[in-house]
Amino acid sequence: MSTDASTDTEKSAQDSSEYLDSRWKNLSGKQLADEAVTVATRQLMASTDFKKPRLATLAKYWQLYDGKVQKKLRQLFNVPIPVFPGMIDTLNAQYDTPIRLKFKEGDAADYFKVQKINGAFQMEVMNTAQNSKWDSKLRMARKHAIMNGIAIPKLTAESDPEYKSELEIVNLKNYHFQPRGGLYNENHLFNGEEDIEKTRSELVSGARSGSYDQQQVKELLRLSADSDYLPDGRSDMSEKLSRFKPLGLNPDNTTYVGESVFKLASWILNIDGTRYYLCWHPWTKIWLRFEPWKDMCSSELYPWNPYTTHEDDENLLSKSYGDDAYAACDAIVAMFNQELTNREKRNFGTRYYDKDMFKDVRKLDEAQYRPDALVPADTMGGTKRISEGIFEFKSGELNGTVNLIDWTVSTLGRNNGANDMAQGSVTDVSKKASVAFAEQKSVSKRLSWGAQPFQDMMAGLGKRYIYGLKDHMPSKMAIRMMGERGWEWEQITRLDLDTTKDVDVLIESTDKQQEESDMNMEKRKNALEAIGADPILSPIINAKWRASELLSAVGGYEDAEIAEATDTKSNNDKKSLAKASEAIQLILQGKQPVQWFGATPAFMQKIVDFASDNRATLGEKFDQLLEYASSHEQIAMQNIERKAMEDARAMQMQQGIAPGAAPAAPGAAPSKAQNPGVPPGVSHAMNIAQLAA
Repeated sequence: MSTDASTDTEKSAQDSSEYLDSRWKNLSGKQLADEAVTVATRQLMASTDFKKPRLATLAKYWQLYDGKVQKKLRQLFNVPIPVFPGMIDTLNAQYDTPIRLKFKEGDAADYFKVQKINGAFQMEVMNTAQNSKWDSKLRMARKHAIMNGIAIPKLTAESDPEYKSELEIVNLKNYHFQPRGGLYNENHLFNGEEDIEKTRSELVSGARSGSYDQQQVKELLRLSADSDYLPDGRSDMSEKLSRFKPLGLNPDNTTYVGESVFKLASWILNIDGTRYYLCWHPWTKIWLRFEPWKDMCSSELYPWNPYTTHEDDENLLSKSYGDDAYAACDAIVAMFNQELTNREKRNFGTRYYDKDMFKDVRKLDEAQYRPDALVPADTMGGTKRISEGIFEFKSGELNGTVNLIDWTVSTLGRNNGANDMAQGSVTDVSKKASVAFAEQKSVSKRLSWGAQPFQDMMAGLGKRYIYGLKDHMPSKMAIRMMGERGWEWEQITRLDLDTTKDVDVLIESTDKQQEESDMNMEKRKNALEAIGADPILSPIINAKWRASELLSAVGGYEDAEIAEATDTKSNNDKKSLAKASEAIQLILQGKQPVQWFGATPAFMQKIVDFASDNRATLGEKFDQLLEYASSHEQIAMQNIERKAMEDARAMQMQQGIAPGAAPAAPGAAPSKAQNPGVPPGVSHAMNIAQLAA
């Protein structure tokens, strides 16, 4: 009996195990990809249906913002006064606060590594290439967020043919997500993007390079050649997916580009707890690339990093500032046009006339605008009065329109932050100073609160940037870093990305920093002046630090300018440092720079310092740098002597002494310095170069 019971238990466990086994378990690579396409297509359609009502609403907002007002029945005027765009632009200006993203080491041992990561990131942000332009693209993201309630930045990195990262702002109509996935898109079961246009030649090139599956590309091109092809053979499916149909070679079509264009979709979906990347053509349901997302991105984070202005923990599509302003602004436009229409009717109202009394209609009409006009009238032998022959339909006067518009604008601006002060208007004289200050403080608090989602999004971009470096950066990459003598060229290697602890991402608002700096500037200035005047404190305070603080906090000088001003050893000048940086870059690229006959000790020292600081990673280039620097020794000495003679001649002329008339000091011993006329620090650098040579 016990044996039968044991057998039944084992069979039941086996049946349960088979029931719990995933339907994906026994699928091969191509079968899994084909099934993933079916699932992703359904996800795309579900997301499209979910967004459709919201996109229709937002379309009205963008039309009003662009000054397009729907024509209304029996309303003569249709003037779109810019109340709505004015408020949206004001909010854009208020939230256009420069945000500074900075990486901070989690462990003290990672300090120099993190400084190099900061240098690489700053070069990325300042880059004006199309794939970068961070300031411009983040400005567009803020505009999308204010109008739509959501903005979708996307940060990706690649290493084919060379490393680059790319920041994009994806339009809401092209972004897809789990409809009821909640606020945080990382919790969604899928994320994706549609309307990625690729030409036929780009598909072929991708297939040859290995980015796309060759057989799948071949099948896509074959099916797309059939103009009668419909996905699944169903008209409802073709209607929803018609926007993915190839544009073709129709010269009469305004979308003509010279070759077929395919609208692809890029998708990341969960299969059995693992994220997979899928690139496919929804119209034909042909996939072009399918692989685990971890193989492409080690962090497994979605590249899309959306943020919302009014966070809702249950819905990624939350309300926007456009929702708050649209209804009232639309009413203002309607009231304004009603007033114009009413004025038109009052000034040029409808009249009727007795055709038996006024038989010459042309003269009657001309009398409306011709002075002293005479119009013949038949009074039927005096039995009718002329006033009985004409009747005017009068329109009633609209009162209070201006006051109502002003009240609506004022109330709306006060509640969404775009008040009269924010829009640049002079504050109403009826407002007391305390009231105006309270409003300004309230707006400031609201802006600080409203900027938090943007700052969280920036932190997410910073995290994705670091992972992009780790996955795609070459073994070495040149970067610019702030050093003791200003901006200097350094190298970041893959070893620098291997930190002891995770790197922290700090977000700083430059406006907030400026505000705090202005408040603390006077205190710092007074403290520094007090230290300088105190004979006890002054000797124990670092003079260079004190000078740097005065130049930075009080003078507002940049770090590079301060570094140049406080470097008294090498007689820095921008031209020498720029030439040295150029030479360093050429040597790092395997090229030989020509000699610079304007070389100075600062030029040589920068090259030697760079070689010394990076000796462990430079290899043969270390000797090349030292050899190139030492080759300028005689040139630098001649330039120093010439400069010394010019300075001496200028001083003699100022003192009224004839050039060359000043005798040498009695008993003066000749200089025993190894490099006469050269500052000690530079002389030491030149000696290192000589020894290395």
